[in-house]
Amino acid sequence: MNPNLLKRMKYSVAALLAFLLLISNVPAVLGASAVQTDEVRELLEEYHLSHPADEELADKEIEEMVDALQDPYTEYFDEEEWARFNSDLEQKFVGVGIVMIDNGGKAYVDEVLADSPAASAGVQAGDLLVSADGLSFKGKPLEEIQKAIRGEEGTSVALTVSRSGKTLKFKIDRKEIQVPIVKTALLDKGVGYLALSSFTSEAGKEFKDQLEKLENKGLTSLILDLRNNGGGYVSAAQDIAGLFVEKGVLAHMRNREGVDEPLPIRGSTKPYPVVILVNGNTASASELLSGALRDYGVAKLVGTKTYGKGVVQSIIPVKSGGMLKVTVQEYYTPTGKKVDQVGLAPNLTVNGTAQQLIAAYRLAGGRQVTVSSGNDAITVNGVRLGQPGAMYREKNVWYVDIKLAASVIGAKLTYDAKSHSYKLSNGSEAITIKTSDSRLKIKDGKSSIDVRLLKKTFSGFTYTASGSALKLVSG
Repeated sequence: MNPNLLKRMKYSVAALLAFLLLISNVPAVLGASAVQTDEVRELLEEYHLSHPADEELADKEIEEMVDALQDPYTEYFDEEEWARFNSDLEQKFVGVGIVMIDNGGKAYVDEVLADSPAASAGVQAGDLLVSADGLSFKGKPLEEIQKAIRGEEGTSVALTVSRSGKTLKFKIDRKEIQVPIVKTALLDKGVGYLALSSFTSEAGKEFKDQLEKLENKGLTSLILDLRNNGGGYVSAAQDIAGLFVEKGVLAHMRNREGVDEPLPIRGSTKPYPVVILVNGNTASASELLSGALRDYGVAKLVGTKTYGKGVVQSIIPVKSGGMLKVTVQEYYTPTGKKVDQVGLAPNLTVNGTAQQLIAAYRLAGGRQVTVSSGNDAITVNGVRLGQPGAMYREKNVWYVDIKLAASVIGAKLTYDAKSHSYKLSNGSEAITIKTSDSRLKIKDGKSSIDVRLLKKTFSGFTYTASGSALKLVSG
C-alpha cells in the first residue's frame, strides 16, 4: 500500500486500517465547506481504485462526487455518522439487547442477549415485534425498526410483541450493548460449532480462545458459521486464517495500477476438517477467509452463494473535517478467483437456515439430528435458529416444513408437477403425498407435512410433542 496513505490513515480503532465491511450506504454530509469538498475531491482522485479524472468530479458537491464513482462502498462521514459506523463495526450500540430477523416481511426477535435490558424485561427469542412507542412495525424494514428501538442511553422504549397469539407489552431502559461476536456449541461427539458475527478488532483473539475451548472438549470437526457476517478488519481474517494455514496468502490485493500485493498467512494447521456455512449476506472479510480456506483445501462451503464484495476500503481523515472511506484495492482468492460482484459458490448448495446447518453437520461427521420448536423458533442440536413457521400446531396436529422434514430424516425430496405431489424417499422407505391431501398444509407458499405420517413411514424418525413444543429426532 502507498506509504503516504498509511501516514494519513490514523484513527483509534486498530493499527491496520485497510478493511472490508458490508454496510448500507450512509448519506454524505450536506452543506460541506468548499475546503472539505476540495480535499475530498483530491483524496478520491489520488486513491480511489477507479482512478477518477478531475473532470469527472469537478464542480460537484461531496455527495455528488461519491455518487459519480458508482461505488457503494466509498463514503464520506461527518462526526456523528463516523461514530455510528465505528460502533457498528465493533458491534456496540445503545439499545435493549435484541437481535432481529426478517421472515416473510415480519420482524422477529432472533436472539435476546444475555444480561441485557430485554432479557431482564422478559422478551423472548421468537417474539414477533409489533410496535415501539406506538409506532407500528407492519410493513417496516428492519433498519427502520432498529432505529425505533435504539436511542439515547438511559431513555426507555415501550415495546409491544406478539407471542403465541398473545400481545405483550414491555417498558425497557436502553443502555450500551456489546454484542457477542463468537458463539460456540458441541452438536455431537466431536462436532463443534462456532458462529462468528463480525470481524471486529478483537475477533482474531476471541475466535482463537473459543476454538481452544472446543478443542479441549475433544473437537474432531468444526462447523464455522459465517452466514450474515458482513465482514470487518483484514487483520482479523489474517489471524483466523493463520490458525488453519501454516504458510500462504489470504488473498491477492490489486491496487489501481494493477500491482499485486499478497496478504501473507503465517500460522499452523489443524488435524480436523472444517465446514463453512455461507449465504447471500456472507461478505467481504467473510468471503476473504472462506475463499482462502477452501483454496488451501482446509474447508468446504455449504449454503448459498455469497454476496460478492471483493474490494478493500481504507479510512482517511479529512483534515477539514470528517472521514472518507474509499475503495483502494480489489482482492482475489489465493488461486486467483475473482470475488467482487461474483461471490463464492458453495461446494454444497442448500436453502433454509436449519437445513443448511443440518447438511453441514452431516458433512462434518454428525449422526443424530435433534430439532426442537418453541416460541416460533427452532433449535438444531442445541443451536437456536431464526426460522419462524418451520414447525407449527393446528387443531392439535403438528406440521413440519416438508423441506426441513426431508433434511432431518436425510431423505430425498422431489416434486411432480403433473400429479401435484411430493415424494420423500430414504432408501427403501418412501412416501408420496399430493398437495390436496389433508395431511399436507400449504401456508404462505410453504408446504408442511403431518409429523405423524413421517413417524409412520421412516423407521429412524421419532417425535415428541408437549404443549407448544415439538421435538424431532433422526439418526
